[in-house]
Amino acid sequence: MLRIPQSCIHTRSTPFWNKDTAPAGIFQRHLDQGTRPGVYPRLSVSKGAVRYLGYADGVTPNPDSELIIEAGHFGVFPPEKWHHIELMSDDTVFSVDFFVEPEVLKSL
Repeated sequence: MLRIPQSCIHTRSTPFWNKDTAPAGIFQRHLDQGTRPGVYPRLSVSKGAVRYLGYADGVTPNPDSELIIEAGHFGVFPPEKWHHIELMSDDTVFSVDFFVEPEVLKSL
């Protein structure tokens, strides 16, 4: 599993989301500001499970990585990685924390 570098600083957290409250774009392939260089999103699941699918780019049809994150666990996503998530059950609840390298924060 990918680890967040010790030098990273926690910058923000999302609210707890479910299938109805999460932004729709999170369920579609995307490359957002949360995945720019030096930013490590950490998805935590409090109920149910989430399937993370990573892609080599924005057009390749098949994922090149997959991670199932179950309740009580978390997964760290690599910076600059095209991805989307799928909820494994209708009652899944999750949140995302963002950790950023200090040099990235200086450039903001």
